[in-house]
Amino acid sequence: CLVQYDKPYNPGYQVAYGIVAEVEEHPFDVNKMIFMDWRDSHLNGNTELKERNSKIPTFLYAMPFSSDRIFLEETSLVARPGLAMGDIQERMVARLRHLGIKVKSIEEDERCVIPMGGPLPVLPQRVVGIGGTAGMVHPSTGYMVARTLAAAPVVANAIVQYLGGPKKGALGNELSAEVWKDLWPIERRRQREFFCFGMDILLKLDLPGTRRFFSAFFDLEPRYWHGFLSSRLFLPELFFFGLSLFSNASHTSRIE
Repeated sequence: CLVQYDKPYNPGYQVAYGIVAEVEEHPFDVNKMIFMDWRDSHLNGNTELKERNSKIPTFLYAMPFSSDRIFLEETSLVARPGLAMGDIQERMVARLRHLGIKVKSIEEDERCVIPMGGPLPVLPQRVVGIGGTAGMVHPSTGYMVARTLAAAPVVANAIVQYLGGPKKGALGNELSAEVWKDLWPIERRRQREFFCFGMDILLKLDLPGTRRFFSAFFDLEPRYWHGFLSSRLFLPELFFFGLSLFSNASHTSRIE
């Protein structure tokens, strides 16, 4: 990577294996999507795998297209170091077997390893990054596409304004500094620090703790969890989000 860092790069990693498959049948409502299925009953017959999952849990995404065509993905939300892809696939096979899903053919598959959190690149620097190379992956969720698409016009506008303004003809270092400034204003940097704090909490949670956390999280007012997942909450809103989450959490979850 050409983007430079002045601190050790120590992110967490989201690891996932997903397939778009033709199946004989599946048990899901074709009009609904399964967002985070943290159940582990599919591992009851495998003590060793269930113990591994209890320490570093994975969940299922399921998006049916029809009664026999579906997207399925087994995901480790965040771990440091990241889970091995073979481990993820083993858990997915066990889950599908438990659900009675028999895959007839795989149209597409994906293997995801997404760095989350860690330090931002040196700000500013000569090389301009965007997306993952600019540290724009949400440290608590692994989401990036919407944030990157929203930032693209900001970067483009900074370049246009700089090249067409009074500093036209300036050195490349000055141009890149202007772009980095607009890409990571102070409010975005503070927001990211809060999200990194959230990632640090998730890294410590086992399966029961993860379930308790998300039970409280998704029981918040929708504007809070929508805003957190979509990177639309900033300080001081994040402060009130944190207070609401703490007050909504169980006593055990607060200690965790």
